[in-house]
Amino acid sequence: MGLTHLAGATAPTWAFGSVPAPVIRLGAGDTLKATVRNQLEADTSVHWHGLALRNDMDGVPPVTQQPIKAGASFDYEFIAPDPGTYWFHPHVGVQLDRGLYGALIVEDPAEPGGYEDEWVIILDDWLDGVTATPDDVLDELSAGMGDMGGMGDMFMRMGNTLMGATSDLLGGDAGDVYYPLYLVNGKPPADPTQFTGRAGEKVRLRIINAGSDTAFRLAIGGHTLTITHTDGFPVEPVEVDSILIGMGERYDAIITLDDGAFPLIAQAEGKRDRGFAVIRTGSAAAAPTADVSIPELTSGRVRKFVGGSGPGCGVGEVEAAGGVEGGLGSACG
Repeated sequence: MGLTHLAGATAPTWAFGSVPAPVIRLGAGDTLKATVRNQLEADTSVHWHGLALRNDMDGVPPVTQQPIKAGASFDYEFIAPDPGTYWFHPHVGVQLDRGLYGALIVEDPAEPGGYEDEWVIILDDWLDGVTATPDDVLDELSAGMGDMGGMGDMFMRMGNTLMGATSDLLGGDAGDVYYPLYLVNGKPPADPTQFTGRAGEKVRLRIINAGSDTAFRLAIGGHTLTITHTDGFPVEPVEVDSILIGMGERYDAIITLDDGAFPLIAQAEGKRDRGFAVIRTGSAAAAPTADVSIPELTSGRVRKFVGGSGPGCGVGEVEAAGGVEGGLGSACG
């Protein structure tokens, strides 16, 4: 348990030391050893999202292991089988919707590279310690939203829920939970994450949607994105202006940095809000504001997702939406 700092305010939450947790990085074929000491007052686990593991290391109580009881510990040990962008989080109740998550990067020593830098970008929808706890929201959702007949296309907040959040890209419903903040690497738009580089450099983005109820449409002002991997696995490269990233999904993309300061926007699809960060290659350039409009978000060159994670999920330009394991949504794989 601990506090996370959100633009000058603090929110009590649960975390692996920080939000997000420090990146875990190893090579394909290396052995990962991690001891989880449960200091919570509740059962927990760690699920290594996207990795194909033997059951006893997969972290999904009660299916593949027993939960780690309060005050107890558990040793995870496994060989990382496939290179790619993955992440880790609990698979107990709605603990994912707190701060218990981080990136797991499995590097391929044989990969040609072709870029000068690499940034891990974790997107999240956040309410814990601000408007409610995830368990409060689950109770509210479980009670139902009553008869909404005659409300038409109205978009509105009702307590911790949303009504009328829709998206054509998602084929309709865009989520049911009201989140006061959308984070990029643990920071809200009022105190944005800053990425720095040099003009002309190629940067590999490892993008993870850790949100529980939000698909994000990610774009960078003044830049195109060349997608190289989805859910950890290489794909035929494709150039787009934005990527629609479902809950639990990961995309890798290459950008070539221009000179100046540019917005990275993670639009909360259908929810009329966004996450925001700043990319800077020139110190004298004025930083963009969080409400900036960029054409990349309205361009038709958007890569959609299949939903969920794992081989065969997240590859292709299709209409289906997915969800997230163990959060306030549902899941594919």
